[in-house]
Parts: sequence; structure tokens; C-alpha cells
Amino acid sequence: MTKKMIVLVLALSLLLGSVMMAQASAETMGLGAYTELAGAESAYEEDGDAYDGGYTVETTTCAVVIGDDNVIKSIRFDMTQSKLGFTAKGEVLNEANSVIASKVELKENYGMVAYAKAPAGEWYTQAAAFESFCVGKTVDEVLAFELSEDGKLVDADMKTSCSIIVSSFLQSLKLAAANAR
Repeated sequence: MTKKMIVLVLALSLLLGSVMMAQASAETMGLGAYTELAGAESAYEEDGDAYDGGYTVETTTCAVVIGDDNVIKSIRFDMTQSKLGFTAKGEVLNEANSVIASKVELKENYGMVAYAKAPAGEWYTQAAAFESFCVGKTVDEVLAFELSEDGKLVDADMKTSCSIIVSSFLQSLKLAAANAR
């Protein structure tokens, strides 16, 4: 072999080795969506008055980036709360093709801050606090966070900045991690 050929083979070997090393240490990303029926009310008539009914469907989404060390590098949660109403006569109250904004998109317009335990704040700030708790931990460590019966964090330090229900967050994370590629 000539010197040029040896240099070329060595260069290609180094390049191939670095590409393989980059692939071996590549981060994976996963998306997950967990949907549940969060509430239902029957429509009815009583003493000549009609009362509307409806369903509330919540979809919690998770996007996660997991490093080659199985540690969460980045994570985002969001939720849409779809309220589907109907009258006692069975007429649908929602308009077809209406856009439903997520809680993160709504920000202060979601209106939770008046009901949130201080200093937790609006829904999107509490979700961001939960995301911060997750970064730097493995998926299994996050899924092992202790929750109360109503799906809220038990840890005293965590619940000062995140008092919302996070059980659906964990369900969507589980799906996102399973989809990670």
C-alpha cells in the first residue's frame, strides 16, 4: 500500500469510528399522550327547567429527551381540557372544528392562580417546576415519585412549587419513554 492509501484508510477509520461513537452516545426523543375522561354530567329536566350535561376529556402530552446514560436531559408537559356539552334534548353545545388551547398556551388565561396554593402559581409555572424536578433523573426515578391518593406530589419541597395533579404527567412520560428513539 502506498502512503496515500494508508492515510486514506486511517482517515476513513477515524471518521467511521467517530460516527459510530456519536450514534452510540446519541440522545433519544419520545412523545407520549395520555387521555382520560375527567368528568361527566348528565343533562336533565327538573320542574320545567333544563340543565345541560357534558363530558370533560383531558389529554396530557409529554416530550422527553433521554441521554445515553438514561437520564432525562429535557422534558415538557402540557394538557388540553376538552369540554363537550349537550342539552337535555341531546343537542350538542360545542361548535365543530373549534380550537382548544392547551393550558401552557393559555398561560394566565387558564385562571388557576386564584385557586392555587401559594406560592405555586398558575398551571404552566407549576408544570415547569415539575419539569425541573425531572431533569437529571432517570425515567424510573421520576415514575417512582410518591403521590397522594389524588395524584399530587407528597414531597414537601416539591409541592411548594407544584401543587397540581401530576399522575397523568407520569402516564404520558411512561408512553413517551416507551416511544423514545
